[in-house]
Amino acid sequence: TKLITTMNYLLFGGQPDSGKTSTVTRLTNELILPPFLFTVADGIFPPARGTDFLILLQRIFNGQNQCIIVNSPSDDAPAINNLRDFIVKHSDKNIDIVVSSVRDIGWERNHFFTTLKINPTDANVFEIPLARVTRRHTSGLFAPAMSWYENTVDRLVNFVITHPPFNL
Repeated sequence: TKLITTMNYLLFGGQPDSGKTSTVTRLTNELILPPFLFTVADGIFPPARGTDFLILLQRIFNGQNQCIIVNSPSDDAPAINNLRDFIVKHSDKNIDIVVSSVRDIGWERNHFFTTLKINPTDANVFEIPLARVTRRHTSGLFAPAMSWYENTVDRLVNFVITHPPFNL
């Protein structure tokens, strides 16, 4: 099965517990609300149990059908293989964007790029690096630091998705 590599990829990369899934979830919540108004065409969001999900979002915008695949897990081979299979399942549609988490280093990252047949330096692959907020909870500074981090990442993501190559 050959993957269509002309679609754009928006990836959130980082170590375990760096906020990849929560960032993908916040973006998905944004995409289903105005002004974007995507609907879930396949899969379940929010997830019925756990935090991970794999969905197809769809909308008609200016007479054009737009499709986005959103994947939160990329921590193991089955999750990465599920994403590949989901892309292939929907290969009859014009998938505009694949949004996914991806590990920062290691075999999981290599498996992700090999399985999807993409290169992290390709022009259609845009990766936003994420990191852990390391303020101690006991300092009283963790909550405001985390709030700043998430809000700043979300503003960056909103800018990225509304400009080329994503243009939502």
